[in-house]
Amino acid sequence: MRTWMVLGMLSIAGAAQAAAGNGAGKKAPDPASVAQMDSRAQMMMTLQLAEALELDDAATLKLKQTVAQWDAQRAPLRQQMFDQAQVLRRAAKGDTTAYGQVDQAIQKIIAVRSQLHQIDQQLFQQLSQGLPPQKKAKLALTIARLHETSRGMMRGGRGGPRGEQDDAQ
Repeated sequence: MRTWMVLGMLSIAGAAQAAAGNGAGKKAPDPASVAQMDSRAQMMMTLQLAEALELDDAATLKLKQTVAQWDAQRAPLRQQMFDQAQVLRRAAKGDTTAYGQVDQAIQKIIAVRSQLHQIDQQLFQQLSQGLPPQKKAKLALTIARLHETSRGMMRGGRGGPRGEQDDAQ
């Protein structure tokens, strides 16, 4: 199981690095590459959660379906975040046409982040239902680590919350 997790993380890191090299936010990413990165992120999340919960293959497949279901709810929200961040990037670079949209973009990002947080809470509730405290704690730590790792990869391609290597196990 650990081998699959490492392979998943490497493929995601490679995709994130490739995406970062494509003009650093100058144009919208290719839908095919976004779908591929989403698929890899789902696989990484599934494998890490399965390892934390010590699931067998059948339970891991069921978990994969659950993660895909919740990720489908998150996808349009992530796109909204990307679109609003583009507005902020343009304004930050001095695009005067974007100045009037800054406050609205900030408010939209705050609202979308709140929605994403609610989805994450619901996912945690579904996955932790009926788990003993030890596995519930492992699940919470794994989900937190996944979010910090993905943020770190988006910021600097390194993995941790501020770009440093994530060696917390």
